[in-house]
Amino acid sequence: MKCFYSFDSVQIDSATAVTIGMFDGLHLGHLKVIQGCLDVAKTNGLKTCIITFSNHPADHFTGKRNELLMPNQEKIAALEALGIDYTLILPFDSFIVELPARNFIQDLLIKRIKATKVILGYDNHFGKNREGSISFIKKEFATELEAISIDVAKVEDVIVSSSQIKKHLSEGDVAKANAMLGQKFAVSGKVVHGNQNGRKIGFPTANMSLHADNKFIPQLGVYLCEVHIKAGTYFGLTNMGYRPTLNKDEGIHIETHILGFDEDIYGQMIEIKFIEKIRSEKRFDSFDELKNQISADLAWAKLYLAQVHITSQEN
Repeated sequence: MKCFYSFDSVQIDSATAVTIGMFDGLHLGHLKVIQGCLDVAKTNGLKTCIITFSNHPADHFTGKRNELLMPNQEKIAALEALGIDYTLILPFDSFIVELPARNFIQDLLIKRIKATKVILGYDNHFGKNREGSISFIKKEFATELEAISIDVAKVEDVIVSSSQIKKHLSEGDVAKANAMLGQKFAVSGKVVHGNQNGRKIGFPTANMSLHADNKFIPQLGVYLCEVHIKAGTYFGLTNMGYRPTLNKDEGIHIETHILGFDEDIYGQMIEIKFIEKIRSEKRFDSFDELKNQISADLAWAKLYLAQVHITSQEN
């Protein structure tokens, strides 16, 4: 997949099927649109192109940096894995906000990206005053472009959206978030040195430094997770919080006790996929109380995994 980061850098020689959006999280709704783009491209012998943004549109209007379900590097890797040919990543800024839809279509879609098919989600609008849409393309560019609308995706009659997924995660409801994502929500980063307190109480942990500082973080607490490291895939208990019992140092910590694994992985990459929230973060009066609680968390996790295994065998 080839990536471009500005209008002027785009160099595409073949006709394309294109779609536009923030695509934060690449949830089921996004995947439905992108699969539509892939299908149209395959049927018509076209290349595929995604136009997306390096920052959330809300950043521009609020002046605040919004956390993302899938920061840029994760999104680029995911789009490449889906088989997209080209991705244009633009800053969502005043230029984009003030750019008339007609210019966006003529100068970017038609001239630079060589688009002949435009596939958009049911509520997608672009250009100044949100003028660009499926109906606008059909009315103003019917001879140059075919505009194709993709219907909404729902889970249990609720429209799938990035904001709804964030709501579920902020409430610790990983199962509902994962259902809308179509996969487990994940965070990734590098294993760094911690204060070794976990090892001192018999539960060594891998401390993570996140890849991106604008990554959305679920509700603080202890989670059962799937852990991906160089040595393989394991289950683990991940604590996301401020370490209220151990110390009062700064910032949120992400540390994972990997079940059945105790090797030196400092400096290695680690990916944590969330399965289920076990409990909220809380302060204990002693290390012994904390140790007892972690033992109880482990027992809960093992029982949960055993029940999942039994259920999968029955099905």
